Amino acid sequence: MTANPHLPPYPTGRLLSGIGIAAVVLLGLWTGVFYAGDLEVDIYRGGIIGLIAATAAHLLGTLAGGLLAPAKGSNAAYLASTVVRFLLTPVLAVSLYFLLPVKPQPVLVGAAAGYLLILVADIGTMLKAMQQHSGSASA
Repeated sequence: MTANPHLPPYPTGRLLSGIGIAAVVLLGLWTGVFYAGDLEVDIYRGGIIGLIAATAAHLLGTLAGGLLAPAKGSNAAYLASTVVRFLLTPVLAVSLYFLLPVKPQPVLVGAAAGYLLILVADIGTMLKAMQQHSGSASA
């Protein structure tokens, strides 16, 4: 199936890069709070586990969107990707919580903060890709 030149392509690579960068920044922030705030190791570990769950959900959701994009278009693929991420984040966080001996609150805070902050970076990446496509399409 050929891509429609009038529709913006799904920016899988850019989204994956943005997720990776956001996750690294969040890892740095968690580590900074750990050292500056003198947090317990269990709280830090739980936050990192939550961040891992959120990052994995975003990565999997983005890949799912990339697979759907050729058939459904990038807008529908991005919506489906967001739904996958929204559903996977708590599932992965709860699964990791039960697999590893950590406190539940830091895992949930890490997952929620990770999900929301990565989503902001993700939305910014998608908007920029759409603007660049609309700018090149009108030229």
